[in-house]
Amino acid sequence: MELAKMNDFLDRIPMKKIYLLMVCLLAVIQVMAQNRTVSGTVYDKIGPLPGVSVIIAGTTNGAATDADGKFSIKNAPATGKLIFTLIGFNTRELVLDKKIVYNVTLEEEAQDLGEVVVVAFGVQKKPTVTGAIASVSGKELRQSPAANLTNALAGRLPGLFSQQNSGQPGKDAANLQIRGVSSFRGGTSPLFIVDGIQQESIGQIDMNEVENISILKDASATAVYGVKGANGVIIITTRRGKTGEPQVSFSAQSGVNMVNRMPKFLDSYNALTLLKESYVNDKIGANFPYSETDMEHFRSGDMPEVYPNVDWYKELMNKASVQTQYNANISGGTESVKYFVSAGYLDQGGIFKNFKESETDNGYYFKRYNFRSNVDINVNKNLDLTLDLSSQLQNVNQPHPREAGRSVFNQLMRLGAAPYSFPIYNPDGSYGAPVETNMHPNMVAQLTLAGYDRSYQTDLSTTVSATHKLDFLLKGLSAKAQMAFSNNQYSLKNLYRDDYPTYRYNATNASYLLWNPAAPVLRPYILSTGNQAPKTITDIQTSLNYTNTFGKHNLSVLALYNQNTKLVGSNRPISYLGYVGRMTYNYNHRYLLELNAGYNGSNSFNNQNHFGFFPAVSAGWVLSEEPFIKNHAKFIDFMKIRGSYGLVGNDDIGIALDTYAYLSTYVNSGSYSFGESNATYTGLAEGKIGNPNLNWEKERKSNIGFETQLFKSKLNITADYFDNYRYDIITTRATVGQIVGVTLPEMNMGKVSNKGFELEIGHNNNIGKVGYFLKANVAYAKNKVLERDEPQKAYDYLMATGQSVNQPFGWTAIGFWTAEELANANNARQTGVLSPGDIRYKDLNNDGVINDNDKGPIGNPIIPNTTFGFSAGANYNGFDFSFLLQGSRNSSLTLNSELVYDNLGKFQEFHLGRWTPETAATATYPTLHFSNGVNRVASSFWQYSGDYLRLKNVEIGYTLTPAVIKRVGIQSLRLYTNASNIFTWDKVKIVDPESPSGRGENYPQQRVFSFGLNANF
Repeated sequence: MELAKMNDFLDRIPMKKIYLLMVCLLAVIQVMAQNRTVSGTVYDKIGPLPGVSVIIAGTTNGAATDADGKFSIKNAPATGKLIFTLIGFNTRELVLDKKIVYNVTLEEEAQDLGEVVVVAFGVQKKPTVTGAIASVSGKELRQSPAANLTNALAGRLPGLFSQQNSGQPGKDAANLQIRGVSSFRGGTSPLFIVDGIQQESIGQIDMNEVENISILKDASATAVYGVKGANGVIIITTRRGKTGEPQVSFSAQSGVNMVNRMPKFLDSYNALTLLKESYVNDKIGANFPYSETDMEHFRSGDMPEVYPNVDWYKELMNKASVQTQYNANISGGTESVKYFVSAGYLDQGGIFKNFKESETDNGYYFKRYNFRSNVDINVNKNLDLTLDLSSQLQNVNQPHPREAGRSVFNQLMRLGAAPYSFPIYNPDGSYGAPVETNMHPNMVAQLTLAGYDRSYQTDLSTTVSATHKLDFLLKGLSAKAQMAFSNNQYSLKNLYRDDYPTYRYNATNASYLLWNPAAPVLRPYILSTGNQAPKTITDIQTSLNYTNTFGKHNLSVLALYNQNTKLVGSNRPISYLGYVGRMTYNYNHRYLLELNAGYNGSNSFNNQNHFGFFPAVSAGWVLSEEPFIKNHAKFIDFMKIRGSYGLVGNDDIGIALDTYAYLSTYVNSGSYSFGESNATYTGLAEGKIGNPNLNWEKERKSNIGFETQLFKSKLNITADYFDNYRYDIITTRATVGQIVGVTLPEMNMGKVSNKGFELEIGHNNNIGKVGYFLKANVAYAKNKVLERDEPQKAYDYLMATGQSVNQPFGWTAIGFWTAEELANANNARQTGVLSPGDIRYKDLNNDGVINDNDKGPIGNPIIPNTTFGFSAGANYNGFDFSFLLQGSRNSSLTLNSELVYDNLGKFQEFHLGRWTPETAATATYPTLHFSNGVNRVASSFWQYSGDYLRLKNVEIGYTLTPAVIKRVGIQSLRLYTNASNIFTWDKVKIVDPESPSGRGENYPQQRVFSFGLNANF
């Protein structure tokens, strides 16, 4: 009965209404499907991963993971794909289905055997690379608070030799060499390439802009650079955008710089005690200018305005200076346009005090502004465009020196800075002054009143490139055109005074004597400005690239044309032009072959020597692809042996190339009178003789390498042995006497051998939630001069030939003379008045006389032949920790003059170890002299081992994940503290072991301690 009623009811409903109801139901279902929300969590091998871009393919609908790695996307379709991207990780795709929760783990690109390596004019898959290349990521470099990029490289790359000679803000770049030194005349710095374009320096690039740095070491990697490849190549790749939502990152870092090491001088009383001793030793004690009463006043310090005790370092320098750095960058894009934009600011303070009486900022400081924009445009499936813009604005300030060419640190080391010479301020408040006019004046007055020297530098670079696929002509063929333009502007502004009034106070009659009568009053500042000639560099590259696979055969061919022109002001341009060819082939990624060649040259040489041909060949064998490895040694994930041989050149030959050294020159010489007016005219004389056959240096490089990854890539080992032979080194003949009466031409006739090895070992693993890594590297490069034009000397050990490049020579110290030894007339001795405690030298030729024939090789060159580094780190639940140990061996510092000698009125703590009859058995310094300079000559006594081990970097960080961060729109926030140059273990003690030889006048290296944060939005 009920069923019949229901049927009767349905029969009365019009059919069109039923259809309408069905459509409405379907629409509701569709809307519900479109409005569904999908979510999930993204992980890496350690834990949740923040900042990952999650986007629905083909749309702009997406999200980014929060600090806990979680994401949520509304209005997700029922079908399609989720794309997960993050810089430094492999992109993942997941297919959308009925699920609403999608969890995924991303793998780091560095752990992928498909990782690409930056090579000359391109990239290659790491397993198939046959050249010697080492690389470091920008992420690793950013663990260092160093202001200059070059100082963050030390200890991180096997084969890269780094020495930082100065810590001055804005002028603290390290000297870099790849595989040591192979020339005694030419430049030894590598070629710098940034995003494919040659640059003259890299130190002021913001580390936040760097994606990766690679060093190319053997001929296979550098031959394509021809005349510029012999010293190796450093390639910097800057960051670029990836598909996904905009990723905004902000970092701020602030800290303090502290002097790493300074000489420790004695106070007035102790310094004068030693000075008096030196007078007595030279038998001129009666001339000592201070009485016993004076000495007592110096000891007690009761009359400082007359008997001063000035610690000049303490009075002039702060204990620390401030360094701050900020960077903001944004990256992202679509399939059509990707972008990376970065802006940075650095403010690096100096350690000199700013005295309140000063009217200007007379201290040291450095300010830098960085900007970079990298844009990639996919016009269509065949055409890609890039537009890169970068700029650096630099401002360096330093105190105006009293003497041109001197620095204020040099003045600190000289006689005027003795603690007892004069007070800073006289009783009436005027500036004190020394007794004699040849001494340096009051340096507090100088820093307050003398003004500053300031420089401004602007570097602008633009690069435009287009890459077009030519598959319609030949599958795998593409063409690329690239043009870069850079401009450098440098200007000076000096605001200074030549002199200022200082006075010598006479306590006897309470009078004041003006130190310099020419400066009775404080005169106005002098303003001096100037501009250096602008420098422009234009670089043009066009290339054809072919890549294809034929079954198991993989082939890649590159043909490239390159032209580079540098113009400085109105000078003649220096131009380079070259052709590059490269062919890489592998069979089944197992057997590898690569041929490289560069045919290029320079207009700095004559027409016959414009161009040179630089070929290289390399081969490799991936043993891990062989069945006997795959089937029987499964713990081996990857193993490869490789070798290379080739020829490269070096046109940095120690001669200004714009002088055209192949041409003879004429110089002004004398004068003559001519004509009815008997006018005087300047004469001409033959100058340096030109050499039409002059050419660049050349180097034959050979290399054998081994690479392996074991135990699921947890252990990585790379080893290389190299043998470099540099010839045609530029030198001037020294075997031709001056009787020829002209300046002899440069010749290609020097030869140097440089051999060595490199080893790098890395290990990474996870134990539960703890991830850790260990990495160690060591490099050894021993050079030897095989041929150098020099006069034949009496003994072979006096010759530079056969020694290391820049080997120091001098007498070999064998202890201190005793009275008994001096009494023995048979003992060989040097000329001069000798006394017990003076340095005794070795008689190398056993002729009974110490003279120039006994000045043999001593110590080692300043550049070490061995460098090493060890880094390690760990992370756990948001905490991370890392450190870097770095050092070198087999180098020597030779110190002299004000830094170590005893005749300048200033004494340091090590002078307390001087020789006396009572300390003869334990003395570490010779007997003191005032006027007798018998010990102040080049000898091994003044040499110090430059070997050192340094705790280069330490960083501790924590990534916050509390809910409060999400509420303010921050995806992740990392707080950290780091430091550099923390501890140094060495034998120098007086100055930093990386300091240059000499008198210690360079601005000292700094220790940096900083705190920072990095926020991602």
